[in-house]
Amino acid sequence: MTCFYYAKRKNVNRMIDRQRVELLVAVARRYWIDRADQGTIAEEIGYSRSMVSRLLDEARREGVVTFSVGHPLERAFEAERGLVRAFGLASARVCLADPGVSAVETIRLGAQVVDGLLEPDSVLSVTNGRTVSEIAGALSRGRHPHMTVVQALGVIAHDNHLIDSPQICGRFADALGSPYQTLPAPLVVSSRQMARALRREGRVAMPLAMASHADVLITGIGATTPTGDGAIFDGYIAADEHRDLLIAGAVGHIVGHHIDASGRHVDLDFCQRLIAVPFDRLEAIPNVVAVAWGEEKIPAITASLRSGIVDHFVTDLATANRLLLHRPEDSGPPPPPTDPDDTRSALAGARPGALTAGRTGTRRAGGSA
Repeated sequence: MTCFYYAKRKNVNRMIDRQRVELLVAVARRYWIDRADQGTIAEEIGYSRSMVSRLLDEARREGVVTFSVGHPLERAFEAERGLVRAFGLASARVCLADPGVSAVETIRLGAQVVDGLLEPDSVLSVTNGRTVSEIAGALSRGRHPHMTVVQALGVIAHDNHLIDSPQICGRFADALGSPYQTLPAPLVVSSRQMARALRREGRVAMPLAMASHADVLITGIGATTPTGDGAIFDGYIAADEHRDLLIAGAVGHIVGHHIDASGRHVDLDFCQRLIAVPFDRLEAIPNVVAVAWGEEKIPAITASLRSGIVDHFVTDLATANRLLLHRPEDSGPPPPPTDPDDTRSALAGARPGALTAGRTGTRRAGGSA
């Protein structure tokens, strides 16, 4: 007795001889897996070469053979394309590594992006923090005497020199074989008047001007949460200043500047005492590279990408997927401050953080000189 089985294709039940299926499987395996040619297969099974060709076509029609083109990295590629479309970026790189090693691989990707953007005579502006420090260690080493590395914001002056700007600046210069320019001023000073005076002082004004007109700027992204603003601001932000930042809608900071959920500058007294590349200059730097990841940083990263400052973004897959759930149109501006006395300072200097879609990565529209 001949045995049959039912194959369901396009909602039609068809009865197919099991022996026929066995033949199709054998021919398909010899051709596509073993890489035998059709003439060899014909000799082995006692059929003509044209019959083998028809059997192979039948195997594809009946679903005996299916083709899949792809790679595990395709998930990363899709996330990268999604980030570029959602936030108007010039490029995005997403690490697909397992959670245990994703930080190392994300740092490596960040270093690759920086390497690819630098020209022999580029000016590279660097910020502070552990992420930026580790990117310096992952750079390809070379000798670029006409390149310059410059500090983008003042000195933290903490005991941990690995995350402070002058040391990070030196690490980048050492890796690139290039000279560097430090910024001899603290990150935050005691008054707006002192900050204005320092910015005009030659030894501070020159590196700030260089950093403000850099070809590439590399930065991390910090989160502002009810519990704090991150390691770089330890000892600088008093409890009442932190409260004012939260009331004004701050969710994070980039290059030292606090921003709200829409990516607008939260220009309170604290920011006016900051020694760093001015916020309104950041958008004019042609290649701002931001490297950040982590669930706790999602609001800060989303805000930074909405700000129009970031051109090239590097993260891991888990963070990328969470960011794509927070599309730019999903959230409007944050609620206004609840304390009327804080309204004036919260809105001072704020500007729309409009995104420029379809940027090429060489120069963005907007930004003041």
